[in-house]
This record gives sequence, C-alpha cells and structure tokens, in this order.
Amino acid sequence: MATRRRGPTAQWDPDTTSIATNSVAGSADATELCGLTWDEFRTQWARERARREMALGSIREHLAEQPTPRSIRAVARLWRRDIAHVADELAQARQDQEHDA
Repeated sequence: MATRRRGPTAQWDPDTTSIATNSVAGSADATELCGLTWDEFRTQWARERARREMALGSIREHLAEQPTPRSIRAVARLWRRDIAHVADELAQARQDQEHDA
C-alpha cells in the first residue's frame, strides 16, 4: 500500500505556486501583505515545513514503537487528544490577549 501524503504543505511549492489573495484595495500578493520578499517567504516556508516534518517524524517513531495495531491506534488517539488540548489552551490565551488589548 502506498503512503499517502496529506495536507497543503506536502503539495505546495513556493517556486511554482501563486499565493495571490484579494484585499479591499484589489489584488495583493501575500508577500506584500506580510512584508516579506519572495526569498524570505521561501525561507520561512522551508523552516516551518522542516519543523512540521520533525514533529510528525517524532510522532511517527513513537507510533512505530507500539507492539500491536490496537496500541498504535490507542496512542494515536492520545496524541490527538493532547494536540487538541494544547491548541485549545493556546487559542484561549490568544483570545484573552485580544480582549485585553
């Protein structure tokens, strides 16, 4: 069975893909909106992609250490729960910061 890669970072190529977005004033390039040059944008994208791949690789290794398919699925559920919990905490903290500002 072939490994299926998922997610936009697995398919997007900053050299060949346009990231143009619409703004109130008309069409604007995303690099203009965030104040980065294309080279800076590509470097940031590569850095974020590498961080994601390292994190996913760590989770994959942990899952591969499990002795049975059932335990692999159980550990995957724990990872999902923990990631969702962290995301909820961070989202709440960001929301609290926005309300304080």
